[in-house]
Amino acid sequence: MLSRNPEIKRLLVMLVLLAGALLLIAAGMSLYSTHMLREELGRSNAAIMGTITASYPDADRLIVQQLQHPEDRHVQAGKVILAKYGLDASDLLETGSDLIQRSFRVNLALYAALAVLACCGFTAVLLFTQQRHYNKLQQITAYAEKVAGGDDSLDIRDNDEGDLSILKNEIYKITTMLREQSELSEQDKLSLAASIADISHQLRTPMTSLFVLNDLLQEGPGEEKTAEFLSRMRGQLKRMDWLVTSLLKLSKLDAGTAAMKQEPYELRALVNKALDTLSIPLEIKMIDAVVEEQRSEGAAGGTPIMLTGDFNWTCEALINILKNAVEHTPEHGQVRIAILDNPIYTRLEITDTGEGIDREDLPYIFNRFYKGKNAGDDSVGIGLAMTHAIIRTQGGDITVQSEQGEGTTFTITFFKTVGK
Repeated sequence: MLSRNPEIKRLLVMLVLLAGALLLIAAGMSLYSTHMLREELGRSNAAIMGTITASYPDADRLIVQQLQHPEDRHVQAGKVILAKYGLDASDLLETGSDLIQRSFRVNLALYAALAVLACCGFTAVLLFTQQRHYNKLQQITAYAEKVAGGDDSLDIRDNDEGDLSILKNEIYKITTMLREQSELSEQDKLSLAASIADISHQLRTPMTSLFVLNDLLQEGPGEEKTAEFLSRMRGQLKRMDWLVTSLLKLSKLDAGTAAMKQEPYELRALVNKALDTLSIPLEIKMIDAVVEEQRSEGAAGGTPIMLTGDFNWTCEALINILKNAVEHTPEHGQVRIAILDNPIYTRLEITDTGEGIDREDLPYIFNRFYKGKNAGDDSVGIGLAMTHAIIRTQGGDITVQSEQGEGTTFTITFFKTVGK
């Protein structure tokens, strides 16, 4: 773990370089010490040679030969002569001699200086490394203090490696996530305020009608008027019930608490159930509902097209689209449902022959409480918004295309995953 940390790697490299430099210095000091020792031994040997040749001038060649290549017999003879005086060959370089004293003092001074240099070098490397760490930690601390003070616009990220750099990047990610959550929370507050205002407006109309009808009933109208008023009150109550139910469903979808099942079901059964729900409006306006299936080449014709998801929620989304198509399609018109299936996606295309949607309304058609120019008086603007939420919650996609006077096409696409 430590070997993968660039800070540790950098420290190890610096220590290895320092150790290498110290080894080179130690080698140089050893060579210098050896050179001095050789100089002293050379002076000593030269003094011995000068002393001997002063008495025996013809012995210089023999002495030089023995100094370069000493023979064992002459070495033994020399030891015998030294022994007469109670001396050994090693006694000539005893600790008290000037040569050994000078060599010892020089070596002691050199290696003491090397030890001090090594300690200072290692200390400097460690202090430099620690200072880099403290600088980064101080930067992180200052960043955290500014974020705590409400300034989350700073960018602490860097492209270096190492645990501290990773920590800085992770702190920045957390700060960014908190900022985004704060912005989303603020948007949710504004959206909630707008939704409450819209809901109040939508409920105010039927409640006003109920108050008016209640006042009329208190005046004691005849039986015919009473029945009419009660029928109108029931209609307004149904409208309020539908509105409140739809808003509760939208709230569940927004909060992510809507229980979406993941079960396989036949797509044709989904389409048939949605059409059955709207059979009376279709029959009243004599609208022809056509269902077509298109499969990719090689697909078995008798095999039902399957989807995985929540049958009831998806059926409600499809009903909202079909209801919108029926409302805007004139009598004797047509609503065509095309089912397309291939290895990549399963798609539903709902096309009507109605009046179409104004081009200016298309970007906002799935917005909550949005009413287009061609919307009916009873339209609230919830159905398509709920459909959009249901489809997107299940991982699908929904789009709309329309031309004035040529009809509208809603396209629902569910993409297939690999191995599904």
